[in-house]
Amino acid sequence: MVVIKVGFLVSYDYEFIKVSLPRIYDHVSEIFLAVDAEGLTWSGEPLHIAVEFWEWLKDFDTEKKICIYRDRFYISGMSPMECDTRERNMLSKEMGTADWYIQIDSDEYFVDFGAFIGKLKRFKSESPTTVTCRVLTLFKVLPDGFLYIDDSVESLNFATNAPVYHVARNNAPEYTYVNWDDVVLHQSWARSPEAIYTKLNNWSHKNDFNVMSFYRLWDAVDQNNYYALSNFHPLNPLLWPKLGFLPGDIKDILGSELIKTVGLPKSPVERNKPLLSRMWKRIRGR
Repeated sequence: MVVIKVGFLVSYDYEFIKVSLPRIYDHVSEIFLAVDAEGLTWSGEPLHIAVEFWEWLKDFDTEKKICIYRDRFYISGMSPMECDTRERNMLSKEMGTADWYIQIDSDEYFVDFGAFIGKLKRFKSESPTTVTCRVLTLFKVLPDGFLYIDDSVESLNFATNAPVYHVARNNAPEYTYVNWDDVVLHQSWARSPEAIYTKLNNWSHKNDFNVMSFYRLWDAVDQNNYYALSNFHPLNPLLWPKLGFLPGDIKDILGSELIKTVGLPKSPVERNKPLLSRMWKRIRGR
């Protein structure tokens, strides 16, 4: 039997787990939620998780699959990225023995997790391997829908058979990287202005670019000007060529067949390693 375990990092965006968790719950036997025992973010800021969330989680976990892992994940003197990477390694050790380890962030929603797990169970690899998936990133909430990153080749790491993380969720560059077309909807930037401000100031990338400059750019984008924005990713501009619009709410989008093809690059491109893997040496050298 192929043993597959899933881990989540629970922080300031914990409410998004209410969308992400139900999409994976029926397909794995163990799920781990890592929570800072001192109630701090990777930047050392206070983190409050409402009691109602824990009550929801208890009611939701009808099959008792969920393990809460509490530990000290913020270390003074370490950068947010270093704390991020450290927590992911600690979580993978807490998860115990498995054939495949999957880490999903709270705001990442697999379109068809069952299909992804089916492929993972059939996939054999004798070497350290990382499986990446295509990511459709939501950039902003509008009254009638969402702005999303269009014409993008963005992908992220999700599964590995050798859970030693070097930068956030990325394994070493010498791993075998396997690129799958399974789609994950990422509600990364589609949040309230207050939530975006919190994200930028507590994110593991906060020291890698001018967060206030990017916040002002994000805040200025609306339905009347989004088409004018191009090549604007804060770490690698070409990763986000332009914006598009998707009507409806999250449930509508996740249930639409359109999500399997929307956002794809209009011309054939080579799928390389995810962004952080490609920038591994640069980030490690900071």
